[in-house]
Amino acid sequence: MRYLRYTFFVLMMAFATSTAIAKPVVTPKGYMFGFIANFSDSVVYFTDIQTVDSVWYDSKSKFLLGRSSYANQLREYFANKLNQPHRTCIVIFALTRKEIEKKYLKLKKQYTGKYASRYDLRMLNENEFHFSPVTVSEKE
Repeated sequence: MRYLRYTFFVLMMAFATSTAIAKPVVTPKGYMFGFIANFSDSVVYFTDIQTVDSVWYDSKSKFLLGRSSYANQLREYFANKLNQPHRTCIVIFALTRKEIEKKYLKLKKQYTGKYASRYDLRMLNENEFHFSPVTVSEKE
C-alpha cells in the first residue's frame, strides 16, 4: 500500500512539472480584422486587414490576449461615431499575412456567396477605423 502511494505521488509530480504554462509573448506585429453585425438586421461590416504593432498572444495556443479590448474599440466606434450601439464585434487575429487573408476570405465568402442577397455588406477601410495596440499585464 505504501509503495502504491509513493508511485502515485511520483507520477503526479512528474505530470505537474511536465505541463508548462505558456507565457504571454509580445510580437513586433500581428494582423487582424474586425467583423461587425447586428443579428436583428441584415447589415454586416468588415474592416480591412490591418497590421497592429506590439501584439500580445499566448505562445502555446496562439490566442490573442486583450481580444476583448480590440472588440471594444470596434464597439465604441460604432456607438459613438456611427450611432449604432448594440453591435456584435468580433476580432480575428493571425501572426502572418497569409494566414489572416485565408481567414478573411473564408468569413467573407459566407456573406457574399450563396446567401449574398440576404446581407448588406459594407466595408470599413483603415482611414475610417484603425485598431490601436493594447498593452496586457502579466497577471491577465
